Amino acid sequence: MTEADYPQVQAILQAGMDTGEATYERKAPEWEAFTSNRLMNLAYVAEESDTEHEPEILGWVTASPISHREVFKGVIEDSIYVSENATGKGVAGRLLDHLLKSAAEQGYWAMHSHIFPDNVGSMKLHESRGFTPVGVLHSMSMMEYGPKAGTWRDNMLMEIILEGGPAWEAYQNREEEDRTQPCNCD
Repeated sequence: MTEADYPQVQAILQAGMDTGEATYERKAPEWEAFTSNRLMNLAYVAEESDTEHEPEILGWVTASPISHREVFKGVIEDSIYVSENATGKGVAGRLLDHLLKSAAEQGYWAMHSHIFPDNVGSMKLHESRGFTPVGVLHSMSMMEYGPKAGTWRDNMLMEIILEGGPAWEAYQNREEEDRTQPCNCD
């Protein structure tokens, strides 16, 4: 993703925001604010040529750090949006696949996603890529706009340990141990 892409990226973001099911924020930021909280080495667009053979961005994906703490430097959060023209065409899946692969190759070890529980499409997309629900974070913020204005909204926290990332082998070993150990549940 480059600054030249941003007018289309911003329009896709704003369209997602306008649904009231994508984020708490109301207005897509300008480029400088958009990039200030994102890892631009993990920012990608999907595009195709429109009828005039100009590039049309169909969707985008980025990652952000989950914390400023050094110990969590390998844990990131995804953000993914597609245009109305791309809905149902597999664009979101391809973007997320690319982000997962690139993040692991760059040394990140886990990815989180915060999703409104009502955003079934995003929940299914993330589950299809191996994300697992961690739990519901209750009343994270109040919606200030849209059909749910004035409502305290929950977020579903989902995670995936990145295959090929530095924590992958240890995670797999621990998962295997958990499967083979009898439950000491009284």
